Amino acid sequence: MTEPFSETGSEAIVVVDDQAVVLEFCRTTLERAGFTVFTASNGEQALSLFEPNRSPIDLALIDVVMPGMSGVELAKRLERLNTAVRIVLMSGYSPDEVKRVVGESASRYRSMWKPFEARTLVRMIKNALDGEPRKSVAVSGRAGS
Repeated sequence: MTEPFSETGSEAIVVVDDQAVVLEFCRTTLERAGFTVFTASNGEQALSLFEPNRSPIDLALIDVVMPGMSGVELAKRLERLNTAVRIVLMSGYSPDEVKRVVGESASRYRSMWKPFEARTLVRMIKNALDGEPRKSVAVSGRAGS
């Protein structure tokens, strides 16, 4: 089933999550919207996508809680490598639980709460790409159905 999106993007996005089903959902949704999408199942894999000889990455969509390097730690490292990269964090945990697990620093990034719908994902990514690199905005994508 394909959902039509009114506008397409051409930017490159890295999706980082330790759950394959989340990676696949985000990848197919964002590719359908016209984005170039790379995926990584952990922070180290994601960092390799930002090496100097790679294509430029416009945005990183990062799961907050992952084994090894947390999403917030990865976001900070990516900002040191590429100050223009947009960061959007995603989590299945509540905002209070995220704050408890990774600390207050998570609040400085845009955030999405799993589960979210395809349209919510695309809208958040487009908004993040259109906005300033480090602007805190929270979006809840939960839908009842």
